Amino acid sequence: MHDLRPQEEALLQGPSSGMSPGWLSRGAHPEVDPTVFETRFLRKIKDLGEGHFGKVELCQYDPRGDGRGQLVAVKSLKPESRGQLWREIDTMRGLYHHNIVKYRGVCSEEGGRTTKLIMEYLPAGSLKEYLPWRKHQTDLKRLLHYALQICQGMDYLGSQRFIHRDLAARNVLVENESTVKIGDFGLTKSMKEDKSYYTVKEETDSPVFWYAPECLVDCKFYPASDVWSFGVTLYELLTYCETSSSPTTVFLEMLRPTQGQMTLTRLVEVLMSGRRLPCPPRCPDAVYSLMRRCWESSPENRIQFKGLITELELLLNEMHGGDRLAV
Repeated sequence: MHDLRPQEEALLQGPSSGMSPGWLSRGAHPEVDPTVFETRFLRKIKDLGEGHFGKVELCQYDPRGDGRGQLVAVKSLKPESRGQLWREIDTMRGLYHHNIVKYRGVCSEEGGRTTKLIMEYLPAGSLKEYLPWRKHQTDLKRLLHYALQICQGMDYLGSQRFIHRDLAARNVLVENESTVKIGDFGLTKSMKEDKSYYTVKEETDSPVFWYAPECLVDCKFYPASDVWSFGVTLYELLTYCETSSSPTTVFLEMLRPTQGQMTLTRLVEVLMSGRRLPCPPRCPDAVYSLMRRCWESSPENRIQFKGLITELELLLNEMHGGDRLAV
């Protein structure tokens, strides 16, 4: 959870937090997004996270120098991963959906040798951080609302012919207790017009316990592969992202003993044999059934995001009518 200091809360409430791009300087290079942030006006407040490829910082963009500029999340990658960041920028700059993190612009340094991605700042952090802390204030209905919003964002992403490839609670950010947004498009890939899947060619770290069998075996990613990952994300939501029940913890327990086999090889064997993550405690049968429909072995047999939206809306309508879901 990203705890806000008093000055951060004041900045979020400040009148300039909703500034339009018109007050930003314009880049002259035709390939650079017109919303260009200048390094000299970015003031780092704190680190938000760091991973294998780079880090994300909370900064204030304050071109007027009055301490009232907007808060933004600034993502920078290590030099060897710069191409990956530009791919993420190209993806985000064309996405417009209320359940997808907003792209703000770019910031270039050292004559363009270093580039940073500027995004909206969501102070509550990711669902992975938020849910354990807010467990007693977050009921099943709220969890299903989050799940519905994730599906709506993912359905939009698919309509733009993108495959996310890294959908997980850690990459879903919380705007407020009612709204979540999909973020981290570092692994997102675009499908060619004549293809219904994307084939991975590069070797990078991958979240294998969120991946469908076809991703692990053939390195092929379909829209239905994102549906599988959503099923794992829904499992995370219903376990409130507790470490002891995380997909990684549960799958590793399932894989023992490996008898000298590589984890990936054993994971494929387990999934191909039909074993899946168990039903979380107090999870309604109807919700676990949705997870299982996301985890069909064949991509073509999995429910689609549009179908998930319909099913989740039906469940929420039942709960709104006062019906209790069977556990």
